Amino acid sequence: MTETRGFSWLPNVLTLARCALAGVVAWLIIALPEGSLWPLLTFILVAATDYVDGFAARRLNAMSAFGAFLDPVADKLLVGASLVALMVQQDMDLLLLVPAAAIIFRDVIATGLRLLPGVSMPVSVLAKWKTGLEMIAIAGLLLALVLGSPLLWNTGLVLLWAAALLAVYTLGLYVGALLANQNDRANS
Repeated sequence: MTETRGFSWLPNVLTLARCALAGVVAWLIIALPEGSLWPLLTFILVAATDYVDGFAARRLNAMSAFGAFLDPVADKLLVGASLVALMVQQDMDLLLLVPAAAIIFRDVIATGLRLLPGVSMPVSVLAKWKTGLEMIAIAGLLLALVLGSPLLWNTGLVLLWAAALLAVYTLGLYVGALLANQNDRANS
């Protein structure tokens, strides 16, 4: 047990790395020729740190309030930066722009709400599924560009639209719970 305590910093370092590497992923998507394998591989590697940091936090018993706050922020940065880069690369294609804008708008609002004093908004299971779906959709879109596959591109778009619908729905759940909590406090 003593040996693992020496690595209690690891989950937060992985989360911070995901924050920093989100910009690298976006830059690779924009800077490299469409169809390059590097954006896909980098995105997958960076996205995998989401699982690894959570596993490490549980395994090392190194869960912290800082990590609980920063982990979803890191996910939002990776997803948002990747979506913005894809939109730029695809000349703001509306089929990509609309779900990407919904996801980014939702993430900004949800993060802003979490920053309000006295607001507790733990990440819901449905929101975790949303994040997973977003990451699968983005990986699918990047793979479609590598393979030059319109079918895979359209599949990635469908998954992204599904993630956008989940994004809007989960934001509604968060706002509803927040308003109900505020009503309960006012009535107490």
